[in-house]
Amino acid sequence: MTTPAKPQMALEGVRILDFSRIWAGPHATKLLADMGAEVIKVESTRAWDPHRMIVGSGNLPDGELGDDPWNRSGWFNTLHMSKYGVTAEMRHPKGKALLEELVSISDVVIENFRAGLMKRRGLGYDQLKKIRPDLIMVSMPAFGNTGPWRDFIQYGIGQEQLGGIASMNGYLDDPSPVKSGVNFGDPVSGAHAAAAVLSALYRRRRTGQGLFIDLSQLESSIMTIGEHLLGFQMNGRNPGNRGNRHPVYAPHGVYRCAGDDQWVTIAVSSDAEWKSLCQGMGRPELAADARFADLLARRKHQDEIDEIISEWTQDRDSTEVMNDLQSRGVAATPVLKGEGIFNDPHVQERGLLELVDHPAIGPYFMPGISWKMSETPGTVRWPAPTLGEHNSRIYGDLLGMSETAVADLVADGVSGTTPEIGAN
Repeated sequence: MTTPAKPQMALEGVRILDFSRIWAGPHATKLLADMGAEVIKVESTRAWDPHRMIVGSGNLPDGELGDDPWNRSGWFNTLHMSKYGVTAEMRHPKGKALLEELVSISDVVIENFRAGLMKRRGLGYDQLKKIRPDLIMVSMPAFGNTGPWRDFIQYGIGQEQLGGIASMNGYLDDPSPVKSGVNFGDPVSGAHAAAAVLSALYRRRRTGQGLFIDLSQLESSIMTIGEHLLGFQMNGRNPGNRGNRHPVYAPHGVYRCAGDDQWVTIAVSSDAEWKSLCQGMGRPELAADARFADLLARRKHQDEIDEIISEWTQDRDSTEVMNDLQSRGVAATPVLKGEGIFNDPHVQERGLLELVDHPAIGPYFMPGISWKMSETPGTVRWPAPTLGEHNSRIYGDLLGMSETAVADLVADGVSGTTPEIGAN
């Protein structure tokens, strides 16, 4: 009996050398690894990914640091599944030579250091394309590689603020900007970088030529508020804080339900949906009320509508509200936290959460792949690497170095599996 061939993943055969850190760059390479790319994450024992040591807010198994906390961070371990991990000190001549050899057999290089850092290390695009002429390189500093702010540093919170996103977050009666619960700019930039890599790979397949991708994380965030930039040009106004409301739909909000901190979201986009909501609440007469007759009228009376809906939801279970209103064609969903997401039957049936057994923390369910490709299905292939976990595999098997030569890298301070605490 012949065993069916394993389906080839979409990016199988593409090798990516990943110097990126924190979230934006690693999110890009995670998306590409999920499609089958061979991603080699490069760190060093002196400058490892800072996400390895973000260990607060319940980010460690049982809250325990353990003997190797740098391998136990939940943030790092969810972002780097299906990637190989090596350490190489790029400031050491032997380390730089190692990295150049890896570049020579790689298709893509990605980094999100400050603008110009890789060039100063002798690893900029103009230097690396001499080693690999058809190389694709992504450089994604906070503000891009040109402009008056090119040398500034920033993180996801700053991208939200500068990108205009935070100016629309917050309570309706409070003009103070509020960041999102996550650093929204990071994954947005990561998705843009992944799309740019796919475009560059497609172009290289047609032309045989590599290219340099200059990606500004700030500009990726600004792309999410394009309509508001246009609105400012048209009428000179900024949108301001919306709370949970929508510029067109009404009602549109989050309403308290029965139970401890239980809420449901309800969004109405048409008069027909409003009529269905009124019927669901047992208040069909509201659909004929002149105050709520159409979207414009409802927008003028949103406070009154919110009070009516809250009075109806406050004694009801959020899931029951969802099921009732969804059956009537009204968009309604509970507000879920971690436990609710983990136990949600829809999430479970779709198989988003995959059991991953990590050598430092053991087996945990982690977010896998959010899309389902019929012919090239993706899966989490292995857990995130411990620091320098694949040094022997990459330097020995891939580059052909002997065990003695790999051991010498450790002795010379070029590589290793234990960080120099305090160096990062």
